[in-house]
Amino acid sequence: MPESVAPPALGLRDRKRIETRHRIAEAARSLALENDIDHTTIEQVAARADISPRTFFNYFESKEDAVLGHTELDLSPEALDAHLAAVAGEPAAQAVVDLAFLVFGETFGDERERLARKELIVRFPQLMRRQVSRMTTVAEAMTGAVRTVLERDPAWGPDAATAQAAEMLLGMVMTALRSAARHEGTDPDEVRNRVVALMRDTAARIAAG
Repeated sequence: MPESVAPPALGLRDRKRIETRHRIAEAARSLALENDIDHTTIEQVAARADISPRTFFNYFESKEDAVLGHTELDLSPEALDAHLAAVAGEPAAQAVVDLAFLVFGETFGDERERLARKELIVRFPQLMRRQVSRMTTVAEAMTGAVRTVLERDPAWGPDAATAQAAEMLLGMVMTALRSAARHEGTDPDEVRNRVVALMRDTAARIAAG
């Protein structure tokens, strides 16, 4: 098995953005639970998070998005291009795992976050539409990025890098990351290495079969 390579590290700017995003989400959730989501305003959320209303919109498009608390980093083409540059040259499976770390900021395995979001959707069913919309946006952006990873990998190439292949690989990675985070602890390097090893072993067994 090839030697493990250290994953691309999140920069200080990205870490600060994640911290601020978490703070805004916590403020939005607590206010929604206290006052009901319909009586919660962006101004109230901004005040509790100790930011300006203008800054709020640098992180979330609406108060509903803030209550849901999605913590992915910027998914703009420019940001994804930077992430893809950071994982260039890595084998496909490893590159996709590292891409997930870069985009989700190591929050993929946060079971508490997932359960909190689920409970909020049960209490405020109007959030479901926003949740589905966000999930669709993230899935499309990530699938496109994974296709680029596959196109650049000699083992795949443009012909094999179909949308279906990208979706399958991304699904495997995200499922494995969440599972590893639950069962193997929360240390990012440990989780990442476990997942990369698991995917290599799985691929080898499938090929042998």
